[in-house]
Amino acid sequence: MEKLKPIPDVLQPDPRNSFFVRLETLKPLTIDEHHAEVATVVLDSKVPDDVRSYFASIQNVYLYAWFAYDLYTIVDFLCLTAVEMALRHRLPHAGSGRDKRGLQNLFDEAIRKNLIREKAFSNVRIMRQNLARDIRFRRATRGRFPRSAMPKGNYAAVLQGTIPKLRNHFAHPLRHMILFPGAVLSQLQITSELINSLFTTELRG
Repeated sequence: MEKLKPIPDVLQPDPRNSFFVRLETLKPLTIDEHHAEVATVVLDSKVPDDVRSYFASIQNVYLYAWFAYDLYTIVDFLCLTAVEMALRHRLPHAGSGRDKRGLQNLFDEAIRKNLIREKAFSNVRIMRQNLARDIRFRRATRGRFPRSAMPKGNYAAVLQGTIPKLRNHFAHPLRHMILFPGAVLSQLQITSELINSLFTTELRG
């Protein structure tokens, strides 16, 4: 169970961070490496300053999770709120009354306008490269292998179906979850790439 850190421990690294090591050295990460990891996640200059500032605050929460491991879970939740913020900036309300669109509505609109491109996501590129390499190997060792074995993905639809549900799950918790830093860093990367796609893709429709 998490507890408020006593004053003498406030600036002491959370020992749970030392459980993770570099595979090359088998040594725990240092705070410099921790900072370097999150610093590689960047937003494009086309993203509005307000969104970039909010995202930087999320990165700082990740950075300070070095001292309070439970902050990683907060980062994951804030990433989902950053997506909604970015969507509202990219798809401003056109009506005169109150904007009643929720996150799901905004995602649906972004999908219709082709603002979320699969090629923008590094995790999808790596997955498809690995799959293509596996298919080439099978063709070389087993002869013919159907070209249809490389599936056509729709990562935008995957995000459309999962991010609103995840945001609601975090916003209305039933239990306290503690997430691993690697998973949260991946969420930061996906969030940055999604936001970059929104603002570097030409608006259609």
